[in-house]
Amino acid sequence: MEKFPLLDIVIGLSLIYTFLSLLASELTEFVVRALQWKTQYFKRAIITLLGESSEQSDDPDQFKDTIAGRLLNSPSIISATHSLSRRNRSVILSEVSPQVFAEALLDVLQSLPQPNDLGTRNDNTAGDAIAHFMAIINASPDLSPRLRANLQRIIDRVQSIDTNAERQMVWLKYEIGFWFRHAMANASNAYKHRYKLVSFLVSLVLVIAVNIDSLYIIRRISENTATRAVILQNVTQVQGCRDNLNSPKCVERLSLLMESTTIPIGWQPSNRRRQFAQFNGIILLRTIGGWLLTSLAVAMGSRFWLQLFNRFVTLLGK
Repeated sequence: MEKFPLLDIVIGLSLIYTFLSLLASELTEFVVRALQWKTQYFKRAIITLLGESSEQSDDPDQFKDTIAGRLLNSPSIISATHSLSRRNRSVILSEVSPQVFAEALLDVLQSLPQPNDLGTRNDNTAGDAIAHFMAIINASPDLSPRLRANLQRIIDRVQSIDTNAERQMVWLKYEIGFWFRHAMANASNAYKHRYKLVSFLVSLVLVIAVNIDSLYIIRRISENTATRAVILQNVTQVQGCRDNLNSPKCVERLSLLMESTTIPIGWQPSNRRRQFAQFNGIILLRTIGGWLLTSLAVAMGSRFWLQLFNRFVTLLGK
């Protein structure tokens, strides 16, 4: 590709970013899982959704008796979380489907103490599931005012949609699931911003550790491409190659010349001397800028660079 130095630069950087993104993604996953951020954010989102105090979550004994604690410890929620956690990336906050959440919440609410006058207060609605559910909501002291108001609003909407008792329960599950999905969408945005910040910081540490300066790489690849072209065109002028290109002396000499045109990555002395040939404020700022540029590119994720590289391969194939 001696005739296309720009193509050398694009493909070279794409390969570097791709492999580095794969490593950074795994490191980010390890950090997020080790800190259990997804569990904490999901727990906080459920507490906020149910209108409960976050202070109760600090005490495990007190939290397990709350509606949020019972919900998170319900078998359906635990089963859904454990079965999907190994397959989904940590960037996905909610691994619980709206339908599973709705069924789990209804099970938790229906397990609350029944009001004493449920059977005598209104006989014609004793078998009505919606009326039974409303009586539990209104009588239970465990529900927060916010949760009670939201459930009442959902029930009123369901009753306005359909008058059939069986279909009302189907609509109730759907509306609760829709409420959950909307709340998780808002919580996921805050979680994804924090996840991207961690990904950028992990990428920055990795980039500095490996010393991958994009600005320096662009300059060196441009120089290396031109240098390789000159070496190949004037190979017979290299000392030791005039008589026999396959002689050990010629091969050794060419190897030394080619080693000086390798990709400039790492903290090895030869690369460090070239990168910081004149160490001053301008060089330092340029190096920091190159590190930040690489970190931003790596934080975009391996999927982005793999797709971009596939486009390059398709374009070159044509």
